[in-house]
Amino acid sequence: MPEVTDTGSEDPTKDPNDPEYGVVLPAGLRLERPASGGVRLELSLSPVSRALAALPRLALVGGLVFTLLEAWRHHVFIFFWFLGLPILSWLRGPARRSLLIGESELVIEGPRAWGRTFALRRSHIEGIEIGRAGLFRLYQRALLVKLSNGGVAPLLVGISALQAEFVHGGLQRWLSGSE
Repeated sequence: MPEVTDTGSEDPTKDPNDPEYGVVLPAGLRLERPASGGVRLELSLSPVSRALAALPRLALVGGLVFTLLEAWRHHVFIFFWFLGLPILSWLRGPARRSLLIGESELVIEGPRAWGRTFALRRSHIEGIEIGRAGLFRLYQRALLVKLSNGGVAPLLVGISALQAEFVHGGLQRWLSGSE
């Protein structure tokens, strides 16, 4: 039976007419060009990284459960109405994180609290480097975006060293304007 090959309409590394043709992506990364424009880079985290990212959440939930049990034991009525089903998805954390690299902005899709998407304009980014996230993210490897207002935004927390080098190189080219 002949093998069916994709023409590469979504994955630019498989389309001979695309400048990204033939680029070997590290394991866990996927590249695509959405119809809306730009390049979407999607990261799939390893189970170990996901487990490490979940530890602070587990500690928080453990503390809340302990507080609830103590309140019940001492007959204190506490409202925990905000701990519905959304906390389960927050506790699990996102399995995939993606960046949409547009002409003038970098859109981070879903890694923030409760799965929100946010965008960073290229003009507000001073630099991007590979570093470590903070204490609440257990100092896992991440891409650190230095903003013009002095802030630092950690992106793709839990990324492997090989993935980080690949993504960092691409973002540096995008930041310098020679895409």
